[in-house]
Amino acid sequence: MNIRKPLLAAAAVCLLSPAAFGGEALSPTELRKLAPGRYAVNVMGLVNMTVSMRPNGVIFGTAKGEKDSGSWHVQGQKLCIAWNKWNRGKTSCASLFGGDGAYQGGGLSIRRI
Repeated sequence: MNIRKPLLAAAAVCLLSPAAFGGEALSPTELRKLAPGRYAVNVMGLVNMTVSMRPNGVIFGTAKGEKDSGSWHVQGQKLCIAWNKWNRGKTSCASLFGGDGAYQGGGLSIRRI
């Protein structure tokens, strides 16, 4: 099943105001500490994914039986991800809010597993 549309929609939501989430966005240091890590990610309530982040900037994901890889980096107070297939290498960035292994932002709900 093609999951590009939900992922592209989530990328569009990345433009939401941080005030919509309440609290402070994770700092660049906090964002970098997300790796290494494995996460259950829900994209806008539409797609569930499993995502693994490595400290070297590599990311792997599985959703609806499809696998992809790409890269991640921190830009300011935003986590930026570029999937190779799912969004054709286009980088999407979002501020994340939360803590203790549960985060949200940019249409994503993220939980460390």
